[in-house]
Amino acid sequence: MIMGLFDRFKKKKEDIKLDYSLFEMKKGFVLDYFLKTWEVKKVDIYDWGNGETSREYLIDSGDDAQFLHVEPGTPLKCTLSKTLELREIDPLLASSIVKADDAPQQLVYQNETYHKVSSAQGYCGEEGSPEEDWSKFVNWTYDCGEKFISVDRWDEEEFSAAYGCYVKPFEFSDILPR
Repeated sequence: MIMGLFDRFKKKKEDIKLDYSLFEMKKGFVLDYFLKTWEVKKVDIYDWGNGETSREYLIDSGDDAQFLHVEPGTPLKCTLSKTLELREIDPLLASSIVKADDAPQQLVYQNETYHKVSSAQGYCGEEGSPEEDWSKFVNWTYDCGEKFISVDRWDEEEFSAAYGCYVKPFEFSDILPR
């Protein structure tokens, strides 16, 4: 069989991947969610120890940006969130965590009570960065049905928080590299 001049440049159909999962995304990927197309702007890896990792994507639709956190498993466990100032939850929350060296069992935010469902320690770093540059942190997660609050302690007195909801992997579609 004679090979055509341009045949060597063509990819075989089986070589082209068309079905990516949320856990496989990289910076620059695009996906559809809630009637918008979003681009992955940043990928952070969370190492929880014992070989357990999760991924967090900063996704941007042009008029909105959110964090999509994905934990492996069958099915994938996914949350969508935005940053939240700790003082919006409770102006004394940071000082009470520092004083007790632990987070409270419940939080009240926007007149709803959130109960602590987990606490964990881990390391976090941007995908591709050397692990020695990753940051150690403690995370507390609070649940209120379909919504959650996540509080992270990065240093003795450095905190971050996020507020969001649980989402299903099937709500995302057309996951493709750019």
